[in-house]
Amino acid sequence: MRHNTSRFWLTPVLLLAFSLGLNLVLLSQTTQQDRLQAGIAYFEAGKTAEAKAIFDQLVAENFVNNDLYYYLGSALIKQKNPEAALTYFNKILQSAPNSPFGYVGKAQYFIAKANYTGAETELNTAIQKDPNCAEAYYHRGLLRGYQKKIDLMITDLQKCLQLKGNHAYAHYQIGLAYYQKGRKDLMITHFQKFLYLAPEAPEAAQVRTLLSRV
Repeated sequence: MRHNTSRFWLTPVLLLAFSLGLNLVLLSQTTQQDRLQAGIAYFEAGKTAEAKAIFDQLVAENFVNNDLYYYLGSALIKQKNPEAALTYFNKILQSAPNSPFGYVGKAQYFIAKANYTGAETELNTAIQKDPNCAEAYYHRGLLRGYQKKIDLMITDLQKCLQLKGNHAYAHYQIGLAYYQKGRKDLMITHFQKFLYLAPEAPEAAQVRTLLSRV
């Protein structure tokens, strides 16, 4: 049976189908939550445009979900649209003021605006709300990098990886930190893990070039 489905709806879902190897029967049964998880997987693998296509369609369908708001906001940060991102981060805080992700999101906004003091306040609040929030340590690690505090950057990224060992970009960032520290052994370990988790990420070519020089 042919489904009366608009092309606009079908595009991101087909991306999901190809990613997961679904056939058309399973595709017709795909839930919004499944599509959200596929979008998050795209985002974590560095495929921001593909992820955002899914997130945008879920928003158009009035899917209310704080994970959606966090990752859509994060995708907008990567696409250099912090003002739009802040709208979604504020939605999280309005509905769940104790969720660490709204504060992590606002920290991303402040980092994009080079307001590192504001970002640190938000990240520390996120960690107070949930000491096991890997994303909070990841973004505080990024902040330490911008502040040229490489040892503290490594400490936060190590904590992130203790909580979420498959965080591709934590491996990427800590690999860069170890590169700056001259620890090529640890750089290689983390860069190889990054390439395993996100082989098609925009940063993959840079990582392969650095590894080829070792």
